[in-house]
Amino acid sequence: MKVGDFVELEGWLVIIDFRLFLVPENYSENYEQGEKVEISKPEIMFSITDSVLPLGGGRSFIFHRSKISGVLESVLPTVVAVTSLFVEERGGGFLCVDLEDKNIEKCKTRYDEFLEKNQAVNSDDWLDCE
Repeated sequence: MKVGDFVELEGWLVIIDFRLFLVPENYSENYEQGEKVEISKPEIMFSITDSVLPLGGGRSFIFHRSKISGVLESVLPTVVAVTSLFVEERGGGFLCVDLEDKNIEKCKTRYDEFLEKNQAVNSDDWLDCE
């Protein structure tokens, strides 16, 4: 793969260090250090939570199976600009996540507020960040 290639990937969407990543279907126990693809716009996480229920605790409030399509922005580390995103709701099928610019701009504001409020929180549970 090279920068500019169109890619289609499946895996688990998860938040690591306030950024959004896709880890492989068969992720390692230490998924935070293993193979992963970064989503170039982390604010998309709030568009996802508008579509599916967040988890009840743990390191990430998103840990959902996902299918993404997008353009490869970087190879090392691997970063993708997502053009379509489907997330599986627990007990249901895959839902399309709204990636329209006007929605992502609103999510960007929410993401910036989230970062400002939670950068100093030292906890392994995202519920402590609320």
